[in-house]
Amino acid sequence: MRTTSTIDTFQTKSGLTVRVRPLGPDDAPYLVDLFEHMSSGSRYSRFMQSADNVPMDRIWSEAELIAHLVETTSYGLAAFADLPGHEGALVGAARYVELNPLQAEIAVSVRDDLHRQGIGTALLRLLIRYAEDDGYEQLLGTVQNSNEATWAMLLKLNYRLERLSEGAYSMVTIHLREPKSRVKDWLDTAADYSPEPQIVW
Repeated sequence: MRTTSTIDTFQTKSGLTVRVRPLGPDDAPYLVDLFEHMSSGSRYSRFMQSADNVPMDRIWSEAELIAHLVETTSYGLAAFADLPGHEGALVGAARYVELNPLQAEIAVSVRDDLHRQGIGTALLRLLIRYAEDDGYEQLLGTVQNSNEATWAMLLKLNYRLERLSEGAYSMVTIHLREPKSRVKDWLDTAADYSPEPQIVW
């Protein structure tokens, strides 16, 4: 059984101390708060559709589902920090959901007011460590082609990345058993992109 205590601590680029622990079944309120601190653009990047007028009861039910899945087919990380007027705020979250014994789907979220602070990158790298320990060989995600921050974050990883473009989006596969290979078509499509995170919930 995995610990529910803090498993990692790091500082953001601005010096904010972030504490990371496993996501738990009682964390739905934190996930709702994180959703409420995401902009329209960040929500669209995650859900691939507008999520601005979602009823609050649906937001809560989705958050509760995500929180409870960590007891069965998923694993998640929750990053907390003390913000002005909000001690112990959830500033980011990352999780993977098993698709089959060798593959899992990943998602990372960061509060909009803390983008480009290294939180998403730190969470993704830590999540990958746990996915490797669990025996997964591939992590999959869907990313908007225009989401420069996410492409830059993915290109920082020390693994081979595979991209399959489908219209305005791309399916990305992180090959955990293969070292990084700067494949030409990846460089062609991502060379302009500048730093950092934004995959979401």
